[in-house]
Amino acid sequence: MFAVSGCQTSSQLTAAVSDEEGVSCGEIRQAFQAYERDRQSAQALKELSLMLSPSAGAYAAEGIESAEGYYEQIRISTNLALATRGCDPVR
Repeated sequence: MFAVSGCQTSSQLTAAVSDEEGVSCGEIRQAFQAYERDRQSAQALKELSLMLSPSAGAYAAEGIESAEGYYEQIRISTNLALATRGCDPVR
């Protein structure tokens, strides 16, 4: 379920950033915030998995680490989309 949720918010964020017309700064921010909430959920999944099984925790940690590599790219793309609309960046 986590993977589906993460993919959905990532897709929403990508669509918001690439759409040059009709997407407000608020909508871009909402998509980015949803992505950040997914990241927090992933950390909770990792912690729960570690409590249940060290091997399950290791798999969860591996997935989270590879996903972390995309965060900076997504943040930069989000800020670029916001800047082109004259809006303040996300931090």
